[in-house]
Amino acid sequence: MLLLRMAFTDPIKRMGEAFADIAMEYVPDPYVLVILLTLIGAVSALLVGTSPTGVMDAWFGGVWTLLVFMAQFSLTLMIGDAIAKSPAVSRFLRRIADLPNSQFTAVALTSFVAMVAGLISWAIGLIVGAVIARQVAYRGKQKGLKLHYPLLIAAGYTALMIWHSGITTSSGLIMADPSAIPSTFPDYAQEGIPLGQTVGSTVNIVTVALLLCIIPSVMGSLHPDKLENITELPDNVYNEIETRLQTTKDGSVDTKVTTDGGIAQSTMADRFNHSRLLGLIIAIFPAYYFLSDVVQSGLGAINLNTINAFFIFCAIVLWVTPKAIVDQMNSSVENVAGILFQFPFYAGIAGLLTGTALAATIAGFFADIATPLTWPVLGLISAGIINVFVPSGGGQWVAQGPILLETTRELGMPLYTAVVIEMMGDQLTNMIQPFWAVPALALAQLRARDILGYTTVAMVAGFIVMAITMTLFLGI
Repeated sequence: MLLLRMAFTDPIKRMGEAFADIAMEYVPDPYVLVILLTLIGAVSALLVGTSPTGVMDAWFGGVWTLLVFMAQFSLTLMIGDAIAKSPAVSRFLRRIADLPNSQFTAVALTSFVAMVAGLISWAIGLIVGAVIARQVAYRGKQKGLKLHYPLLIAAGYTALMIWHSGITTSSGLIMADPSAIPSTFPDYAQEGIPLGQTVGSTVNIVTVALLLCIIPSVMGSLHPDKLENITELPDNVYNEIETRLQTTKDGSVDTKVTTDGGIAQSTMADRFNHSRLLGLIIAIFPAYYFLSDVVQSGLGAINLNTINAFFIFCAIVLWVTPKAIVDQMNSSVENVAGILFQFPFYAGIAGLLTGTALAATIAGFFADIATPLTWPVLGLISAGIINVFVPSGGGQWVAQGPILLETTRELGMPLYTAVVIEMMGDQLTNMIQPFWAVPALALAQLRARDILGYTTVAMVAGFIVMAITMTLFLGI
């Protein structure tokens, strides 16, 4: 056991401490980061020969191109937040949070639960990760278990390192629906690529299985040993959770009640607002939309709209009454605000990449030195770099997809290889790109620099796993 600790745990812990120190010193808040990335993108576009006016035109040309994705993803995030905080799910997560009795299992379990939720939906995984981390920290404090709160939140964020391999895969869903494939994509890709070849591919399934085994263990191994290095759940967050649990029946939302414990329904309007029948009957419509697509065209027909319809159905059923779900959605909107504001800037960066020679230069560098054996890993690296500048799976695929597809075709490899490359690269560098962490950080009352040191270690471990599986199943 001692030899195992020396060979595995200690080096990981030292790596985590080193990255954490760097993050605390140099990582700014997400909005500051998007400003810096915009400037880097603009200067880089100038260096590849674009004129100053060309740079501005390219930025403006991209800034509103992702409006459809922004609307779809915002809805997904709001609905995911509502599902994750629903009474039934909240109770389930509290039961799970009560299981850990050690520092390692607390962090590892948080990561595992978040990653499983991420495979269901990136939005659900993101919120579930933050919620379960808070609950584990809360129960740990009650038990007298010293838990490092920033590491728990970082473990919850690992949902974003596996999400693109799950059922809400952006590039996979876009290519599975020929009507959603942009006209800028080559003609040979317009017929689409079934989900069975991307999400259902052997390389994706094996990679997911390995990540679920390895990443939680890596995160658990990062927990500090010394008490002076442990930052526990802040008292104000502890008191917030405590108050919420004591003042609400289900631990999730406040309800106006009468003295006998029933719902206050003094008027006809109140009865409508709290009607379970009205609340549930509307769920028929999104359910029909989802089921009709699946029944008529099979699972391969699933796309972002289908996924959102299914999640709307789930949220309606979980919250039951119209008033309950609307009250929760009012709260969930707050989680979208930071992302909504930054999304046009990242769309502008996407414009800088595609509206100039910048994206072609980056991708071309890797494509020029690639062979069928090395292309999966080189493509993974290029996709990871692009994701830092365009941290939207769908937006990145729109920007980089044609280049990945063309390189894959020229190398004589199956087209689904390009989709898998983008899937893996996109989710990998989410661990150093805090854009999607904004809701979790707000919920946790932390800053990006508090968690990115630990998530960087997860990225390193994830890269090793992905490089091996992609070489074995795609390259060889």
